Amino acid sequence: MTNSGSTTSFSGKTARSLKLSALALLLAASIGGQLTTAATQAAKTEKKSEKKTETKAEKKAESKPEPVIENVQNVTSDQLVDKPHDYMNKNVKFDAYFHAFSSLALDYKPAMRSSKNYLSFLILRPNSKVPYSELKLAMAIPKEKDPDNTMLAALKEGDQVEVTGHVFATALDEPWVDVLRLKKLASAPEKKDAGDDADKKAEKADPDKGSEKDKSKDIRHNTPEQNKTP
Repeated sequence: MTNSGSTTSFSGKTARSLKLSALALLLAASIGGQLTTAATQAAKTEKKSEKKTETKAEKKAESKPEPVIENVQNVTSDQLVDKPHDYMNKNVKFDAYFHAFSSLALDYKPAMRSSKNYLSFLILRPNSKVPYSELKLAMAIPKEKDPDNTMLAALKEGDQVEVTGHVFATALDEPWVDVLRLKKLASAPEKKDAGDDADKKAEKADPDKGSEKDKSKDIRHNTPEQNKTP
């Protein structure tokens, strides 16, 4: 004989255990999802904090104050060249117009600045297009990420610059200057086309020539040979 009561009881227990297992799985899935979401949010928060830290570091680098150069005398390039011995071992500052990069101030033993570690450049004489070869300017090559690299690469003839430096030698009775700071004050004016300037001058001298020149562009020259039909 079959015990129906025990069978029914067993079936009920089995159903309850299945329900409990399903609930356990649901709870596990829910908890796992919450943990995954929490981990994702934590990762996002970390990334944001890292970005904020990087931004702050960049801002600090940009706003980093320039090193203070003490006891700087304002001079002109003429004064410096005329009396170099008066400025020996002194810090000086002057404005000038950039000419070009050069090796003139490098690798000279009595006033040694190695071309491996320094660059050199020339400035123009005041109110002139002639470079000041007597004024030797040597500047330590900036580090790779130094903003001065961008400024130096963009310099062109005629740009106005401010030079702050230290006169470290007067070999050949000339000033040899360690450039401690170089600032670009203004860009050189854009060069105009010589042909355009000549046309403008001609038009000012004889306005009728300009109008005749414009009319000549619109006239179609038809010769008798062109009008003949074959």
